[in-house]
Amino acid sequence: MFAYNAKLAFKSLNDRPSLTILMVAAIAIGLGLFMTTLTLAHQAGKIPIPHISQQIHLVQLDNREVTADDAENFNEMVDLTYQDTNNLLNLNMAGAEQTLVWNSYGILNVEEQNIQPLRSSIVATNHAFFNMFEVPFLYGKAWDSDADQFAQAVIVLTKKSNDYLFGGTNSVGQQVRLNTQVLTVIGVLDDWFLARKFYDRSYYQAFPDQGLIPSNFAFDNNFPRNARFDCWSTTTNPRKFTNNYLTELKTSECAWITFWAKLPNNTKEDYQTQLGQYIDSQKLLGRFPRKNQYFLTNINEQLSIISSMGGRQQMLGVISYMFFAVCLINAVSILLAKFMRRTKEVSLRRALGAKKRTILQQHLIEVILIGVIGGLFGIAVTYLSLQAMLRVNLYASDYMRTAADLMPYHQMDWEMIMMAFSVSVGCTLLVGLYPIWRICNVSPASQLKAQ
Repeated sequence: MFAYNAKLAFKSLNDRPSLTILMVAAIAIGLGLFMTTLTLAHQAGKIPIPHISQQIHLVQLDNREVTADDAENFNEMVDLTYQDTNNLLNLNMAGAEQTLVWNSYGILNVEEQNIQPLRSSIVATNHAFFNMFEVPFLYGKAWDSDADQFAQAVIVLTKKSNDYLFGGTNSVGQQVRLNTQVLTVIGVLDDWFLARKFYDRSYYQAFPDQGLIPSNFAFDNNFPRNARFDCWSTTTNPRKFTNNYLTELKTSECAWITFWAKLPNNTKEDYQTQLGQYIDSQKLLGRFPRKNQYFLTNINEQLSIISSMGGRQQMLGVISYMFFAVCLINAVSILLAKFMRRTKEVSLRRALGAKKRTILQQHLIEVILIGVIGGLFGIAVTYLSLQAMLRVNLYASDYMRTAADLMPYHQMDWEMIMMAFSVSVGCTLLVGLYPIWRICNVSPASQLKAQ
């Protein structure tokens, strides 16, 4: 009986094909827009290094003036000063790994004349960065603590910059010029996709860095500092610290360095205690005029706050939900009209002994088929929409981002594909319940009497 009902369902799809096409089109277009916004949100909302993200904490100390506004979360709090960064690195924080991050920039160049210089974003950090964040390497390795201590001229290239400068070959031991400084390549990163670049607190998408260098080397050679300087004890413009006045910056109360601590289970409370003790010790030196306030915010908590601020994305999500709902309403109207045309046929079958569950099964199969077909075309619409959004984002960024960097945010993974099928079939079944109920409850006597 199931095979017979399935045959009738397939035959019904060919009956008035224009109505079938309209239903599939309504479902596919609505699903396509809905899945486009859902996929963009899904890819952008992925947690970086999820298996350790709750152990990685942003460390912030409140060294601001007494009159400063209270900060409710990490996004309203300043980063660390140079002196606090060094002090925390030198403290014996049991069980904790710590690293610092600040951004610089420059021109990367090699001796090969055919390779054009590469304008680059550079991360200044220490050796703990690579182990803490489990950064994958394609060639070589990270520098060691001696490179930090003695400010050695070494660099770790990203895979993309290594592909550009050295054609993707193993460049470990080769030399590059960064601005006027010659550095030795000590390692090359493998592909390291981060949905959001959390480590410098920019949370950018598709703006990867090109290299990483020891922070002390960058300080000793006065590399430019691409940072926001939150200063309260200076009467001059903080922007002067971008390229000059390094000695003054090191002793100032300007907060600008991002600081991270990896705190395995059961070590967070001890770390908090040590932070409180450190602040107390600094108060004796006339610093930290406010109450003992610090923030330890893990990656999950940060992205939760950042995502809640995405008003544009939320608005697009609401619009896509509403559009999909309108498409489903149109689909149920067409489905109702299609089914109600069969009242005489269904009444005759019922009069000849067909049970109501048989009629129900036939129409359920037909609705499921419509949902599957709508899902297939909906995935195709989603793919085209994501490609269109990719080009829109390229244009909006004035092509400062590349299609290769943006692609991971604009492609469906298997989770999204399965969700598209589930939503299509589930919603089609849901909206098809009323038309199916109507056709199954038609009184055969009233229809046959009219004949």
